This record gives sequence, structure tokens and C-alpha cells, in this order.
Amino acid sequence: MSTTPAENTASAPPPPPQSTRRRNGAGTAALVVGVVSLVLAVLIIFAVLAIPLGIIAAILGGIGMSRASKGQADNRGHAVTGLITGLLAIVVAVAIGISFVGLITEHQSDFRRFGTCMTDSDNDTDRARCFRRLGDQLENN
Repeated sequence: MSTTPAENTASAPPPPPQSTRRRNGAGTAALVVGVVSLVLAVLIIFAVLAIPLGIIAAILGGIGMSRASKGQADNRGHAVTGLITGLLAIVVAVAIGISFVGLITEHQSDFRRFGTCMTDSDNDTDRARCFRRLGDQLENN
């Protein structure tokens, strides 16, 4: 008993559906790195770290958006938010950095006097007076 090719294909089970794995890693990473960079941007000491992290978040956000556009990922919102927070972190960090440098430049002589005052101070009362004097000078200018 011989079977025809049509009979063979009819009795064969259908192939399993090809499942495409979602590649959501870039969008999620962009969101996490973007939020971290934005938090670091507002902390003056860590603002320098916010710039490279913001750039990384923006790049990952772009990759995540590209994957979402191609249907390879389904977290476009994460990618967009990561891109925006990364770029915002860069802007905030640069603005705070410029403001900080401007403050130091404008009050350079006040800080120099403060340093001399602290060096010449012998006790906590004298040091507290140095801090008050610096605060007054920064407020008045």
C-alpha cells in the first residue's frame, strides 16, 4: 500500500509556531540608566557621572525604540522614557556644572579668605565665625 505525497502531508502534524522572543533589554536598561543618571544629575557631587550615564541611556533608548518599531520589542514606552530621562540628565548636569563653576569663579576671593581664616583658626568658635563670614559674603553678592 503506497501513499501519495498529499496523504503524507495531511497526516503529518503541523510544525510548531515560530515564537519570536521579545528583545526588551535595551528599553528596560535605558529606563533604569536614565532614571539613575537623572538622580545623579541633581546631586552636585555626582553630576559628572550623570553625563556618561545619560549618553548611555539615550543610546539604549534609541536601540530600544528601533527594536520596538521593527516589532522585536514591546516596551517602546520604556525606551522613550529612558531616552528622555537620559537627555534630561545631561542637560541638568551641564546646567548645574556651569552654575557651580560660575559660583566658584565669582566668589574665588571669598573662598580664598575662608581658607586662610580656617587655617588661622585655633578653636571651633573661630571656625564657626569663618563659616558665618563666608555665608554672609555669598549671600551679599
